[in-house]
Amino acid sequence: MTKRLKVGLIGAGAMGANHARVVATSLSADLTIVVDPVAEQAERLADSAGAAAASDHTALYKCDAAIVACPTEHHTAIALDLLDRGMPLLVEKPLASELSQVEKLIDAAERNDTPLTCGFVERFNAAVTTAVGLLDEAPIHILSTRHSPPTPRIATSVVYDLLIHDIDLAMRLVPQSTVEAAVGAAPQDAATGTAEVADCILRFSSGAVGTLSASRVSQRKIRSLLVSTSTELFDVDLLRQDVTVYRNVRQGQGGSPPGYQAETIIDIPFVRHAGEPLALQFEHFVRLVHGDVDAVVERASLLPPHLVAAEIDGTAIGRPTALTGATK
Repeated sequence: MTKRLKVGLIGAGAMGANHARVVATSLSADLTIVVDPVAEQAERLADSAGAAAASDHTALYKCDAAIVACPTEHHTAIALDLLDRGMPLLVEKPLASELSQVEKLIDAAERNDTPLTCGFVERFNAAVTTAVGLLDEAPIHILSTRHSPPTPRIATSVVYDLLIHDIDLAMRLVPQSTVEAAVGAAPQDAATGTAEVADCILRFSSGAVGTLSASRVSQRKIRSLLVSTSTELFDVDLLRQDVTVYRNVRQGQGGSPPGYQAETIIDIPFVRHAGEPLALQFEHFVRLVHGDVDAVVERASLLPPHLVAAEIDGTAIGRPTALTGATK
């Protein structure tokens, strides 16, 4: 019988609270300690999850694995220390605020042969896994919209906060292809001093094109993914976790009065909901720690979306290594 993991959590904010809830209800792990520099916040979340509280990340040394969900600017120092101690980590996205730091974390995980993954939670969205399973041919065009109302608590660029999810999904939808070019715009907002809107176009070596849009100034939350092949259109609603497949049979002019007519087959496939994506991500992390998921493959999947995100955000301009593919 596989032993239950003793898991520590650093970060008692909104995302940390979600991770605490997921770990506290897991059948394969126990949340043993919650760390936050604000002692009262750590204690409040720890009490709700039946864990101990601490204000310094060194308290995590006694754990089997840890989740890093503190503000992005603190990821590097904390994660490097833990990785050098051989502790498996799930680090919220982005891994770090600078590309060089992302590379340092991955290098440290490789050097210490330590499991490392990132909070790309959409990989575990049931609608995404259903659509991927139904794809019979390579995508030609991927169109994503990830818009949210303003979120004052987040200081990270919208590229690393939201757009990186769709960069990751686009690269996973075209796994045997590389990104030959990435162009976009992510202007700094005068009020916040960071990018709140970002759009980009990715050109893949297969000929596929990805058109991705992210915003934190919208008046409603949108999580839409359209995947076009030569014969089908997959309309993936990431919020409702459903999929609609369209196949156009014929089109033309007709009718009285004459106008455009189209005959389209619409399929609504069954989406198997195995659980909440965040919980599925955590169980994937548990399997990674136990060696049931290939740690080398997992680490290799982390850098490509960060590289392209850095290109779009303007922090990796001129780095051809930023344009590379990802595996499923």
